[in-house]
Amino acid sequence: MNRIVPLSHGVLSVGYRARTWPPEATDERGALQMGLATKRLAALAAVGSLTLLGAAPQAQAHRAEHGHGERRPMAVVQRSVSFKVRNVNRSKIRCAADGKTYTVRGHVTGPKSAFEHPGAVTLFLHGLSYGEFFGNFEAQPGYNFARKQARAGHVTATVDRLGYDSSDKPVGTGICFGSRADIAHQIVLQLRSGHYRSDERHDRSSAFSKVVLAGHSVGAIIAQAEAYSFGDIDGLMVLSYSDTTVSAAAQKALKVAVAQCKAGGERSGGTTGPGGYVYFGAATPQQFIAAHFFTPNADPSVVRATAKMRNRDPCGDITSYNKAVVADFDNLYRIHVPVLVLIGTKDAIYPTRAADQASLLTGSHDVTTVNIARTGHALTLHYSRNEFSDAVSRWLSRHHFGDHQDER
Repeated sequence: MNRIVPLSHGVLSVGYRARTWPPEATDERGALQMGLATKRLAALAAVGSLTLLGAAPQAQAHRAEHGHGERRPMAVVQRSVSFKVRNVNRSKIRCAADGKTYTVRGHVTGPKSAFEHPGAVTLFLHGLSYGEFFGNFEAQPGYNFARKQARAGHVTATVDRLGYDSSDKPVGTGICFGSRADIAHQIVLQLRSGHYRSDERHDRSSAFSKVVLAGHSVGAIIAQAEAYSFGDIDGLMVLSYSDTTVSAAAQKALKVAVAQCKAGGERSGGTTGPGGYVYFGAATPQQFIAAHFFTPNADPSVVRATAKMRNRDPCGDITSYNKAVVADFDNLYRIHVPVLVLIGTKDAIYPTRAADQASLLTGSHDVTTVNIARTGHALTLHYSRNEFSDAVSRWLSRHHFGDHQDER
């Protein structure tokens, strides 16, 4: 039985629902065959109904960035960090990696006291097309998720995954979701030990006692795989993702991207950088916007700025997508830590509700579901961004992952 975790905004009871067909096979071996997926879905149906938690707090769209009622904002500290990682694959997603050593770069953001007395940190993994900017947005004031979390007392590590923006860029075919999960595992260990580089003026960087792993979109594939492959995290967030419900437009974009990858793809920077990269359903700004934003609930200037920042994605990620879905069906029951599953009700890529993915997480006795109204795939970049941030903060605080009372 899944334990119901009370929220002040009420409880949503959800039973098992029929599921839409997972995306068809796109690699040469046909990793996701109809008979196999049908068998797995039928087995999941036998698990029975789950009573899960749902909440969609109706905050004002233009609420002050600090949020949290009368609580005074905390002083925010942000430090540049880098992690030396090996691109190997010891996860349960079977796919090839080049085995080379690279550097992942980003920032750790939190209240001052969190660095003086490290407790919990959330490692935030972005999805396709994005970069660290998804959680650490500086293009317009009021949209920086990591800083909002810091003012609520929580520490967030945001990174550019390999192949994106400030981090090293392997050949696009040399990395895959399995090695992504392994790299996340390596970063988790470094965050715990403090054995990573930062701009702190100490002998070593902050070592955190608890690590929560959050994945947005396919970042959730990586986060889930890290959790069931290595079992070394304290909590998990699955954001804007579903293993069972994918829009027809997204499935078409996957086929197009796979074909482009088989033809060799492009350079990561268009005319510069290593080869084996493609845009996933985002060849034009208009395509990206249609997939990622519910524009009636988004600032046009933020939408335009985000579209300009979109990235090409490594082909190894594209071609290992369906293998990752198969691995999820086989292994999600192995996740036992508290889980937050959250999605926008206007998500054009995964058009479902949070309870859909939550019903697959049968091994956890603490699953919380949240649906954010009138919000598309880009959770941090809509007018409802504060509802998203506040939902995350409440979940973290309820599970004692941070909530520092900084000196003022």
